[in-house]
Amino acid sequence: MNEGDVVRIVRSYIEGLFPRVCPNCARRFASLREYLETTTHLASPILYDDLTEGVPEKPLGPMSLANCTCGTTLTVSSSGIPTAQIVVLLTWARAESSRRSITVRELLRHIRDRIDRQVLLEGPEDDAHDVPP
Repeated sequence: MNEGDVVRIVRSYIEGLFPRVCPNCARRFASLREYLETTTHLASPILYDDLTEGVPEKPLGPMSLANCTCGTTLTVSSSGIPTAQIVVLLTWARAESSRRSITVRELLRHIRDRIDRQVLLEGPEDDAHDVPP
């Protein structure tokens, strides 16, 4: 597994979480792109799992927080990813962060930022794949 694989897996999962609705103001985010364009990330993604001795059998996985325009904090978590896949992703993250001499949170932020750039650089016309004019 390499970084590109991780980005594809995580992006695909996150895109599948949309549409979403803010529980406070009922703003509807039709897509990940719309969510990224109208919310503000809060710091780096959070990981409550302690990876110092390895990946736990049943990890919680990372979550990313963002503020809606109304001020409500929204969460994108990995809770729907199968446990076996989270273990593989966190095992990669643990080894990769060590190889790069950065923290796992720094690596998670890098992955999140890379996904954000990909999504935001694609134009709306990219959402209608192979549709003739």
